[in-house]
This record gives sequence, C-alpha cells and structure tokens, in this order.
Amino acid sequence: MPAASPLVVFALVVLVAAVARVGFAANMNGRYKVASGADQNVPFNDDYASKGHEYFDVWAPEIATHYGEVFWTDQHNQPLPESIVKRFAGKAIAITGYEMDQVMVQPTGQPGVNPGLDVSVPINWAYNHHYMAYMTGEHSALVHMIAEPGDTEAHGAAMKWVALDKPSAAFRADSRIPTSQFFSEGNGGESRKSFHGYPEGFAQLIDSPQTWHITPMQIDTRNRDCGVTPADIKNCTKFTPGPEPKQARYGLGIPLEGTNYSGILECPCNSRYGGDPAFYPEAGTKTTEHKFLAQGAAKCPAGEAVAAASQCFAAAAELGFTNRTAVNKTVTDTNSVPSGCSVVRRGDGTMAAYFNTELDSAATCSTTGRRAGRVFAGELGVTLGLAVDPDAGKVTFKHSAKGIYCSQNHVAVLGKWEMANASAAEATRALQQCEAFCWGSAPCTACSVDCSLGSMDRCQWVALTECGATQTWQ
Repeated sequence: MPAASPLVVFALVVLVAAVARVGFAANMNGRYKVASGADQNVPFNDDYASKGHEYFDVWAPEIATHYGEVFWTDQHNQPLPESIVKRFAGKAIAITGYEMDQVMVQPTGQPGVNPGLDVSVPINWAYNHHYMAYMTGEHSALVHMIAEPGDTEAHGAAMKWVALDKPSAAFRADSRIPTSQFFSEGNGGESRKSFHGYPEGFAQLIDSPQTWHITPMQIDTRNRDCGVTPADIKNCTKFTPGPEPKQARYGLGIPLEGTNYSGILECPCNSRYGGDPAFYPEAGTKTTEHKFLAQGAAKCPAGEAVAAASQCFAAAAELGFTNRTAVNKTVTDTNSVPSGCSVVRRGDGTMAAYFNTELDSAATCSTTGRRAGRVFAGELGVTLGLAVDPDAGKVTFKHSAKGIYCSQNHVAVLGKWEMANASAAEATRALQQCEAFCWGSAPCTACSVDCSLGSMDRCQWVALTECGATQTWQ
C-alpha cells in the first residue's frame, strides 16, 4: 500500500527591517547545537524573533509511494503565501535561513490546513536522499533546458532546470538584486537536524519573490507490516527491514541479529531491472552490446579503440568492408600500420583488415573525405562501385528557417563558437565561423545553434558530425 502521503515542508526565516508581528519563532526540528571550528556547543541564539527575524511556511505537493520506491520527481512551481508576495512586491526579501521537515498532514491531501496536527515522518520510513529547491520572483523564471554531456548538475538526465532572468529584470530600479535563489545545503538524511542559516549580516536576497519549486528525492523504506499511518508511529521503533533484492548488502542478506538500516538505501538493482549477473545470472537484465563505427579520423578517440583482433575482424565484416576475398591479419608494427583496428583497400579491389597490437604506432589513418565502396551480387553477376569525393566541386550550406536546431547539438560536438550578445550580427559571425570550420573538417556535416548556456543572450553555434532530427523552440 502507498505511504500516507508524506510532504516536504519548508520554513524560511526572513530578516525584516521593521517587524510588524513577531511571535516566538519556535524551531521546526528542535533546538540547535552549533559548532564553531573545533569548539562544540558554542553559545547560539536560535530564538529568531528576538533577533528581528520572522518566518513563513510553505508545503510541497503530496508524495505517495510504495515500499522500495524512489520518488525523484519535479513538483513544479508552487505559490508563496499571498501575504509575502504582496509585502515584497518591488522589494527585496532577505532569507537568512531555512528548515525543512517531512510530514503527514491531516486531513490527507490538504497541507497547511491544520499545521498543528502535522506528524513528522520517521527517517527510517522515508529517507530523504536529497532535494533541490528554487525561489523565483517577478523578474525570473525556471526553464527546462538541455544539459551538456557530462554536466554533473543534471545527474545524468538529458534536461535540467535553470533560473533565467526575464527581460524586465534589466529595467528594475536596482538590477544588482538577485531575481532568484537556490537552496540545497545539508540536504540529505541529516537535513532535519542540521542548521541552515547565515552568520549575522548575511542573507540570500530575492527581488519581488513569487514562487518556489522543489525536486525531492526520497526512498520509501517502511515495512508495511509495521503500519504506515500517523497512528503507527510507535510501531516497530526498532528498525524492521522489509523484503530486499538479492543485490542489497553485497548479496549477504539481512543479518540474523537485526540491522539498523534498510538495504533499499543502496538503491540495489533487481532481477527485472539492471541486476548484476553475479546475483541474477539467468535474468539477462544487464547485457553489453558493442556497436562499431568507421572513424574518418587519424586515430580512434580515447577509450573507443577496438580491444581484440576478433572484434576487429567481425566489425569490419559487419560494416561491409570485407568479404570472402578479404584478408584479416594481426600484426605488431610500429611504422606502417595504425594502432588498433584499421581497414585498407588494396590495389586489386580487395579489403584487408589489420589489428595492430603496437599501441604507439607512428602510422595514422587517412582523414580525407573521399570514400569508395563496391558490392558484388553473385546471382546477377553485377558489381556496383561507388566513390564520393566531397572536395570535388563547390561545397555550400543549406540554411534552415529561424528557430530550427539539430536534436543532436550536444552529441560529438567538434567545435563551439559563442555569441557575445543576442544581436543578429553576432549570430551571423558565429555561424560563419562554424561554417568555415566545417569546410575544412571532413567529419563535420552540420552547424546548429545551441542556447543551453543559461541565458537566451548567450547562445552559441556548434559544429556536428550528425544533425539528427530538426527541432524548433517556436
């Protein structure tokens, strides 16, 4: 059964110059013990009201999960309290700290109606792995943008959220004030007992705040035999693990003497999805397939070289380079044959595939754009030969309509030319530099605009080996 709808609730501490209503700002997660350097439990005033601070609460949408399920889902823009939006319209709010909790609300599905009845979700029910929260204002917006390959902020995802200024941000009375802020400090399981705040005199400023936005990642570890409602809080106070995949705990299983954590926290794969063959030898959920491509380059890119002679000769046949009249040969040659796997067309028309075990051969493959191939249909007695020479004749580019870009504008990028600003002259300059590069680069087949640098004023043109399908942002 699903968990009883835990939510993430934030309390943001606000510093104001004049406090109209100040009550005791009780801490959401208990009193804090603060360290300063090597000194523990140093004096610290966590009575925010006595320091001229106020706070307000915001609740995220509900999270309903089954046992063993990971919730890692964007929860979209959520409105800030209307009183806060009106109070700071055209002004800067100063966020001096925040606290968070995971709670079950009453009645279910109506967060904030009875905050005094909220029940904190125990950490061994729903483990808060991490969260990322934004606050945006009147002059900013969160935009879902394509992530650059290897972008660690995207955690392997193809898209990521980026806070961008709206055009109106440039026409404010004080454009130095940030239009958005990001909150994600101490954001793991320790987040509910860790102080999130700044020293005296420091804060995160936001101009005209309006919305907040959170992407939580939580792991459901509550054994349903112990219950999953607010009334079950005192059941199984000694952690009682539920069923776990074989791959959890290195395949050792749940200790007979008990355990204080869930193997689900390791995010172990199972026999139906990605399970390691060491634990699921018959499942076939994790297999490796090699795909080979011919490279029009002097050497194979780092990490992409063919590792064995058998793979080399099989790949040459699969790609259509070799046939029954071909020669497959393994050599150790430092001068005349490129390192690794290469194919040569001989004078008599046959092909020879070489696998050179010498890793530092001085020989390299041809980088010319000229290509030739031949196919023999034995039943018909017909031989078809085709030769392509991209250097012959005049090479021109065909320009697309405005707003069109290549879907593979982040794949195998050969070069980048960034625009200094958003003017048409800068776009033309960057495009011409990309085209000039492509004319002299055999692998290059397309130039595409790419506006994933965090602002529509910071687009660039990229040289690509393949365009893929064309897409539009209009």
